Amino acid sequence: MDILTVSVIIAGGTIGIGTLCTAIGQGMSVSSAMNGIARQPEASGTISTNLIIGLAFIESLAIYALVIALLLLFANPFAKAQNDVIEAKSKVELVKAEAELLQAQAQLDALKKQAAPAK
Repeated sequence: MDILTVSVIIAGGTIGIGTLCTAIGQGMSVSSAMNGIARQPEASGTISTNLIIGLAFIESLAIYALVIALLLLFANPFAKAQNDVIEAKSKVELVKAEAELLQAQAQLDALKKQAAPAK
């Protein structure tokens, strides 16, 4: 597998795991808040405010996972390095082909010299 395929797989896993974990955390938070409100209805304002702040922090983890996935997909430093390696290999192959062409031209010139009648 090349680095681009691995990056796409890791990006998908990052989003999947990140959203799954944050969904579980949010569910547990809301459940605990509902239990707290059911036990003490007079503290529902404070519990709701703290719940919303906690949910915002939990949701930020999913956003971080999204940012990492988007970086892997669109600004992948590993893919850029791989493209540089591919470009360097193609330049080396081009130089080798030019060297073989010059060598063949030199052999052709030598054969023409041999075949030319001596004056």
